[in-house]
Amino acid sequence: RPPRRALPPRAAVRPHRAAARASEVRVAGSRMRVLVIGAGASGLVTAKTLRERGHDVNIVTDSSVVGGTFENKSYKDARMVSSKYLTCFSDCRRPEAQVHMSLADYVTYLEEYTAQFQLGGLMRKATRVLNVRRLPATSSYAVALQSEGESSPHEEEWDAVAVCSGVHNIPRIPLFPGQETFRGKLFHSSCYKDPEVFRGQRVLVIGTGETGFDIGYAAATHGAKSVTLSTRHGFVSVPSHFGEHLPPLDCIIMNWGTHYWESQWAARVGLHWWITTKFTRLGFLLMTGTTYGFNQWAGKRYNMTWDEGRKHIVNKSSKCMPLLTRKLKRQAPWWQRMLWSWWDGPDSLGEDIDLVEGSVRRLEGDAVHYDTAAGPRSVEADVVVLATGYRQRFPFLFPGPDEKAGPPSPEAEALHGDDPLPEEHFIVNPAEPRLAFIGFVRPNVGAIPPMAELQAMWWCEKLEDKLVCKAPTYYKLKESRLPYGVDYGYYMFALAREMRAVPSLLYWLFRRPSIAVTCGFGQAHVPIFRLQGPFASKAAEETCANELFAPIMQRPFFMNLIFFVEALFFAGVNGLMAFLENPAGRLATLTMGLGYVALTQHGRDRLSALRQRF
Repeated sequence: RPPRRALPPRAAVRPHRAAARASEVRVAGSRMRVLVIGAGASGLVTAKTLRERGHDVNIVTDSSVVGGTFENKSYKDARMVSSKYLTCFSDCRRPEAQVHMSLADYVTYLEEYTAQFQLGGLMRKATRVLNVRRLPATSSYAVALQSEGESSPHEEEWDAVAVCSGVHNIPRIPLFPGQETFRGKLFHSSCYKDPEVFRGQRVLVIGTGETGFDIGYAAATHGAKSVTLSTRHGFVSVPSHFGEHLPPLDCIIMNWGTHYWESQWAARVGLHWWITTKFTRLGFLLMTGTTYGFNQWAGKRYNMTWDEGRKHIVNKSSKCMPLLTRKLKRQAPWWQRMLWSWWDGPDSLGEDIDLVEGSVRRLEGDAVHYDTAAGPRSVEADVVVLATGYRQRFPFLFPGPDEKAGPPSPEAEALHGDDPLPEEHFIVNPAEPRLAFIGFVRPNVGAIPPMAELQAMWWCEKLEDKLVCKAPTYYKLKESRLPYGVDYGYYMFALAREMRAVPSLLYWLFRRPSIAVTCGFGQAHVPIFRLQGPFASKAAEETCANELFAPIMQRPFFMNLIFFVEALFFAGVNGLMAFLENPAGRLATLTMGLGYVALTQHGRDRLSALRQRF
């Protein structure tokens, strides 16, 4: 016999048992072998959805546990800013949980979800994805993997790949001039775990996202000598809840007249946002004395205007806002302090937090120097936390200059931009529908897990060529620094329309009115898209009729009255515009207009004749 030739390590093929089983014979029909990259919320729900559609699924994760970002980026006292009503998946509800779960509780929820749908047997932990490439002349993908303990990588062939590696994976670590001369501690927020590190220290947090706010509050309430936050472009702060007796922020939103049904003109010009932005900011002013955000007296977002609110990703972690604003209120006139200081709580709550609005110029010794609109400013600090977010990177698809040889250096990461998302709803490219990116869009007021679930459903329909239309992309946020920032409700309904999953209000009004109220006057919760369509579920009916109906009834009467009046107004405007947008409607309007002109002219002629006669 001729000697067996050994394959080079990179080309060595040792398929996983799930891949090996299906590699012998191609399954008839649309059944595919799909590899899911990531075992966070997006990866788990994608794997579960694909398997329920009959696909052979395998999950790989470089972690040893499930949970993704919620597990490995957790810190003490961290909580979800989206409510249980919105965040939980459609078929794994937790009505008994706290309204805003802690991150530890949410990881437990994901573990329970994994057990409920038996996803553990599909999972390979401690396995890195090194490369994903499309095989020539086929629609399949070769995926290079290396598990812990393996001396060399191996390749596997899969019909489709779902990238679910998470938005909070690779820290964005800026490099500042003079950083090497800084004598204090400097670290990224992804390394933060316990607020005791701040006790007795002068703390500077660069960045005013939700994690930056959490860290600032933790430092101010755990014995820090001083706390300063800094922002370049400002922020929009609105609390995730307004009290135990009221529904959470993400349940004080109405679908009817906006996401649910809107004329093309109204959606195109953003009529809903154009009108409601004015009332929202006026409400902030009357209740808290400022229009920048709720009780936000500083840090105005650079593009905050009265004409258009479809721009901002809201910061819902607002615990530190009282500590930021009360210093400014002490300097305000007495009547402003009397009207609005009661939002801030007692002075014993924690240390005042200062805010610097400007860009870092350099670090030097124990100081950070800024350029601000009011001129140069310096902040002395013992600890600097970079709450500067994360890069959107897919090194197994778009390797940077250093990733060909190993992990990238901080310098290479600082120079490397974000990797792109696909153009079709940020999920797939039309030329490559079998490579999906699930869970990477950022909602303005919403949550990523339910969006990932609907994206997974949409992708299943896409793979089977069952989408029925092409929805417009009015959901994109304007002037957002994130090109993949979206309006949560508009995005959810856009996907649902393409997969015939928007429920009929008229149908449910006569069948179960509470479901119709939930769909029309509630948020775009993912269970409402399982009432009808390809993923319809009886369990979703009960969820909508009971659990999701409850927050609507929890709203004050006056709030629901405002929503009802708003619904009537937008129904009238959208009904008129929809009529005019229809060719028959335009013809009827033109005919009525000409008839009116003719009758008017005829009346004038008759009146003139009568005057001449008499």
